[in-house]
Amino acid sequence: MRRFAGLLRAVNVGGRKLLMADLKRIAAEAGFDSPATLLASGNLLFGSRLAPDEAEAALEAAIAKDQGLKADVMVRDHAQLQAVIAANPFPQQAKDEPNRLMAMFLTGTPQAGPETLENACGAGEQVRAGPGCLYVWFPGGAGTSTLSNTLIERRLKVRGTMRNWNTVGKLEALLAG
Repeated sequence: MRRFAGLLRAVNVGGRKLLMADLKRIAAEAGFDSPATLLASGNLLFGSRLAPDEAEAALEAAIAKDQGLKADVMVRDHAQLQAVIAANPFPQQAKDEPNRLMAMFLTGTPQAGPETLENACGAGEQVRAGPGCLYVWFPGGAGTSTLSNTLIERRLKVRGTMRNWNTVGKLEALLAG
């Protein structure tokens, strides 16, 4: 059995509530082993014999059935998170201001490159492609940026969910366990 991180998109924002206790229960009832959550932003750790895409589909269906909530789930294993960390094009920012560096985990392959986002970037903001993700550097903070999740998804024609670098590191460490 492999351990995975399931990263839910757009939960506990904009009125889309999902309690982490409910998420753990839903995952357990769906047959996932030892579900645990990290923070209240839709990070689920679990064991499964399913392939990542099968686990995504099973979790999405279980959440929809139990909560009536459509939530994309991006499933990554330890090696995938290690690859994201190893390929980080912003190592100094990750060290100095990890809360301003985001990894946007994607549901698939973008239909356009990150260069299509350049004119939407604010002062100093940068976007780079990575393994199954984008790296987004927000020197002024993500909360004030016009480079939103929705804008990125619309331009690249792929859905995704962002996690700051601190969270990426914690998820990787928990999967290394």
